[in-house]
Amino acid sequence: MSKELSHKEITDYFRSNIYEAISSYNAWKMLSYSKSNKVVSDDMAKRYLEIQNYHPGFFATAERAFLVDFVIMSLHPFDHRDDSYSLYKINKEDTEDFINNNESVVAALRNLRNKLFAHRDADINNTKNLIIPSVVNQNKYFENLIDFYNKLTSVVDESSTNFVNAKEIKLDIENLFMNLYRGEAIRKKQIDIEWLWEKDNKKASDIL
Repeated sequence: MSKELSHKEITDYFRSNIYEAISSYNAWKMLSYSKSNKVVSDDMAKRYLEIQNYHPGFFATAERAFLVDFVIMSLHPFDHRDDSYSLYKINKEDTEDFINNNESVVAALRNLRNKLFAHRDADINNTKNLIIPSVVNQNKYFENLIDFYNKLTSVVDESSTNFVNAKEIKLDIENLFMNLYRGEAIRKKQIDIEWLWEKDNKKASDIL
């Protein structure tokens, strides 16, 4: 028999749930879209791609992991199971209104979760209906989700959360990129010094 959850327990969980979803989304967005010259300049796109190619296995795995996490965590608030944490248990009517008002994004995320991430659809080769919502639409979805969450918590415990810290992971990744770029430049310079100078038997100290 499932535990009867209080509204406070549910909103407390979804504070961390939404934070994780937004954080993973912003991390995925940084890894995926920083390589696009439609987002940044050609030079910057090449630089971000070069950096991720230093450790391609790691970055490809991280990008997919952030994608899977943000898709799955974004949908936790709307689980229908009786034994799950769900915003339906706080206000069913308002939750259904939220889903209807964000139907295109929610439907796309559910499709990804149900056919690709939580399960492997037998007809997976037909990917025409498997789309990741655009950055514009996904950004708006999270803005709407935060507003909706705060609408509920204003009643449950008279609180609100801005989730701004969830976006700081973008700066963490930017700093990671810069540190890797610096480190690679130093590594290449060290190789140049070793092979083009230190091990050169025609350097000044060998001749004079």
